[in-house]
Amino acid sequence: MAQYIYILSDTNTHLIAESISDQIFVNGIVESENIKLTTDILIQIAKSCPVEYFYIIATDQEIIFPKFDFSFKPEEWDKEYVHIWNNDTRIRVFNKAEVLKNPTNFTDESLKNGNIKLKNIDKKIYEYPQFDIIFLSYDETDADNHFRQLRNRFPRAKRISGVKGIFEAHKAAAKLSDTSMFYVVDADAEISPTFTFDYQPTSYDRHSVHIWYSKNPVNGLEYGYGGVKLFPRKILLEYKGSSVDFTTSVSGSVKVIPEVSNITRFNTDPFSTWRSAFRECVKLSSKIITGQTDNETEERLRIWQTNGDGEFGDFAIMGANEGREFGKENINQPEQLKLINDFNWLEKRFNS
Repeated sequence: MAQYIYILSDTNTHLIAESISDQIFVNGIVESENIKLTTDILIQIAKSCPVEYFYIIATDQEIIFPKFDFSFKPEEWDKEYVHIWNNDTRIRVFNKAEVLKNPTNFTDESLKNGNIKLKNIDKKIYEYPQFDIIFLSYDETDADNHFRQLRNRFPRAKRISGVKGIFEAHKAAAKLSDTSMFYVVDADAEISPTFTFDYQPTSYDRHSVHIWYSKNPVNGLEYGYGGVKLFPRKILLEYKGSSVDFTTSVSGSVKVIPEVSNITRFNTDPFSTWRSAFRECVKLSSKIITGQTDNETEERLRIWQTNGDGEFGDFAIMGANEGREFGKENINQPEQLKLINDFNWLEKRFNS
């Protein structure tokens, strides 16, 4: 017989609570500031529980339950213990009578102070989700090869190809995804052999767009340009904006992770190289990328404009210089700046 199951949630973790309740039958989602198990919360749950034992699941991270059926019931002589699995207190089993007898003995504060009698069951009962990996391609020279390499290492990778427009392609990716968050890999990305797509954001980062570093093969820069990204699916689907820099505007929060996820092989031909450098330096010089200091921006611009050691490096420098000027000329003119997302306009400018 399954025991009663309660989810402890707060205003930041509703998505996680919903995800868990979609997997298993729960008897209640209890609101608690900062997901903290207090005396009042314990009394509330214990009084509402009609059976002898109840589970409490904290929602600090998204988890999935592939097999566990929540039918575990402690032995009679163990009722004074709080039972946990795999030495993790994210899921706990309480005896209702023991909690009502002295609820302060079972709070998070008591746990923090080492005053709770815990009994560990050495078994893994949940897993962290694997977020979808969506590969976006349009006209990139080595797209097929890069996707093949990605799929060989990560068979769950999916592909969106030929969708015109950055906004439209990302919307299509969100619709294709079946997970609450999903990774986006650009078609010119050669994934690092050490990158594993297993990052697990905390509940407070579930609404953030995560951006990893990428290595630039032309000038050696390592920062967010061209890096792997992790998007919250629901927020992206609801996004109706049309900003110049799509990635940093989808959510009100961006988290940059200083780990190199890939090399951005944008320098495959003169136009692709020029286009990439032009677009990035427009963004840098017009100061539309949030979270970067002026010193960071100026240093990156300087390197884009002067370092061109990789193949087609001269076209990268040319694009960087023209992009910087275009960005400066059109600062605070978003309609002009949005032209950098029109690849037909970019090609005409390059050819002229």
